Amino acid sequence: MKAKRSTLNLCLCSLFAAATITLSACASNEATQKIASTNAFGPLNLTTQEYQQAFDDASSDTSFKAQVLLTRSQIVSGDLDKAASNINDLYANAQTDVQKDQASLVKAMLLVKQNQLKEASALLNQVNYKALPKQSLSYYLILNSNVNAKLYRQTKDPKYQLNAFKNKATLLKIVEKKSDRATVITQSNDLLKSLSDKDLAQAMKSAQSDYDKGFIEYAIITRSQSSELQQQALAEFSKKYPNHPVNELIAPSQAQDTATETADNTVVDNEVANSSDDATPDNVAPANVPANALFKFSDGDRIAVLLPLSGRFAPIVGEPAKLGILAALKDRNSNSKVVFYDTNKNNISEIVAKVQNDGTKLVIGPILKPEVNALNSTGLKVPSIVLNQPEGSKPANQWYFDLGPNYEGAIAASKIYADGYKKPVVIAQSSDTSSQRSVHSFKTTFSKVNANVPVCYYSDVATIKTSMSNCPLSEADSAYVNASVVDAVDIKAAIPSTVHVYLTDKSYIGVNNSSQELALKGSTLGDMPWLLTDSPLKDSFMQSLPKANNQVQRVFAAAYDSVNFALVIEKLAANKEDVLHGLSGDISLGQNGLIESTPMWVDLGKIR
Repeated sequence: MKAKRSTLNLCLCSLFAAATITLSACASNEATQKIASTNAFGPLNLTTQEYQQAFDDASSDTSFKAQVLLTRSQIVSGDLDKAASNINDLYANAQTDVQKDQASLVKAMLLVKQNQLKEASALLNQVNYKALPKQSLSYYLILNSNVNAKLYRQTKDPKYQLNAFKNKATLLKIVEKKSDRATVITQSNDLLKSLSDKDLAQAMKSAQSDYDKGFIEYAIITRSQSSELQQQALAEFSKKYPNHPVNELIAPSQAQDTATETADNTVVDNEVANSSDDATPDNVAPANVPANALFKFSDGDRIAVLLPLSGRFAPIVGEPAKLGILAALKDRNSNSKVVFYDTNKNNISEIVAKVQNDGTKLVIGPILKPEVNALNSTGLKVPSIVLNQPEGSKPANQWYFDLGPNYEGAIAASKIYADGYKKPVVIAQSSDTSSQRSVHSFKTTFSKVNANVPVCYYSDVATIKTSMSNCPLSEADSAYVNASVVDAVDIKAAIPSTVHVYLTDKSYIGVNNSSQELALKGSTLGDMPWLLTDSPLKDSFMQSLPKANNQVQRVFAAAYDSVNFALVIEKLAANKEDVLHGLSGDISLGQNGLIESTPMWVDLGKIR
C-alpha cells in the first residue's frame, strides 16, 4: 500500500462557522510550506493538486524537489502523460549529476508503471547510486530490487533474482531500526530461497564476500525440512559468521540488546516496511485477519455517523468527533454523503433500521460504550468503525479504536521493553481512575517479561516529593509517568538522571517547546503525530478548542482517521507490514477488530 499521511489543510474556524463539507481552507500556502522539510523521495503526503500548487509557488531552491514530488504523485495517480512531460523538464532543469540521477529514478518509476521492466532496469543500472542522498538511495534500492524480482518472475533468469537480493542486502547497510532490519533480512532471504538448489549452489560459488555468502548459506539452511538439522546448522552458522546480520533473526533476544535504534532515524522512514508509491514489495505476507472482517468502501459512498450531538457528552466527544469526520472528508475533497444521527435524541435500533435500507456503506460511531453495545445488539450488517472497545460479541466487519487509558499503558510498556529496559517503575496519582487503568494495563503487558513492576503512587502535587523518596528508583532503569504535565514536571525533577523517563499523551498539552516541555527535557514522549509537529490543522484546532484535553484531542484524531482507514482497509490487509499514517499514529490491523495506532515517540527538549 502507498502509506501516506493525510494532508492537514483544514481550518476549524470555518468548520465551526458552517459545519459542512463545502468549507474552504484558511491557508493558501500550506502545500508550499509542507514540502520545505520534505525529502524528494520521502512519503507522498499531499494530493497531486497540492503538489502542483507547491511546484507553481516554489522558489528556485525548492523547485526541483517540488517537481520530483509532483511527478511521483502523477505517476501514482496514473496521470502518465503529464508525468512524462515533467520528467523531460527534470532532466532539463537538473543542475548536478545527483539531480540527473534523481530524474532517472523518477523516469524508472514511470517505466515500471508502463510495465517496461527491462528498460527500467537498464536505466537504473546507469544511476550512480553511491552518490545519492540516503532517502533517495533507499528508494533506489527498493525500486531496483522489485524491478529485478519481477523480471525474474517473467523470465526465470536467476541473474535478476540475485540482483534483487543484492539491492535488498545493500539496503540493510543503511537501515538502523531493528524491526525494519528484520523485515529487510527476511525479504533478502525469501528472494534467495525462491532460487533452485542449482542456482543457489552457483551463487555460493560466485559470491565474493562473506556478507553475500552468509545470506546464501542461510537460505540453503532454512530450506531444510528437518528442524533438527536446521538448528544444528544455524548453531554452526553463528560460529562461522559471528558478525553477520542474519544472526539478528537467529538470536533475536540477543540482537535486541545489541542492535541500535535511534529515535530520530528518518533515513528510511516507512520505505522499508511499506515500500512507497509504485515500488510495491514482492515478498509480502497478508495481515492475519479473517476475510469476513474486511469490507470495501469507496469515495462517494454513503456514511452514517452516530454521535451524542446534544446533552452533556456533546462538547467533549460528540462535536470533536463530528469535526474530525468533516475535516477528513474536506481534506480528501470527498464526494461521500454523510448523515449525522444524534444518539442522545434517536434510538439506536431505529437508526440501524434506517441505515440498513438507505444505501449506507459505512457506519462511524457510536463512541459511548453503552451505545456501542446497543448498536451491536441490533444485528447490524453494514460495516462499522466504533470509537470505543465493544463488550461481548460484535459484528465480524466491525473495527474499533481503543481511546481509553488501557491502550496508553500497553503502548508505553511495549516501547520501554523495545528500548531494552528491563526494570521499570510506574508512577501515577492514586485518585485518578484513568491513571489506575493505565497502570493496570502497563503491568499486564510488561508481566510477560517482568511480573514485579513496582508502582509508586502520590495523592496530590504536594506529596510528590515524599512519595518519590519512598519509590525504589535506585533499582530501576526506567520510569513510566502517567500524570498531568504539571505533575510530571515535579515528578521528573525527583527522578535520578540514570532512570529514563517515559510519558504518554496525558502529560502533553500540544504546545511544542513550551517551558513545561523544556522542564521535561530528556524524557521520551509518545503521542499523536499531529500534536507533536506544528501544522495549520493543529493551530486551528488549538484556537477553536483551547481547553481541549488529551481525550478530546484523541477523539478528534480517531474520527478523522476513521474515514481514511475505511478507504484503505483492504490494502492494509494485503500486507501485514503496511501502515496508514494517521493523525493518531501509524495505523495497522490488530486482532479481533482493534485498529492499532502506534504513537510517535520523541525526545523532549529537542526542537521539532
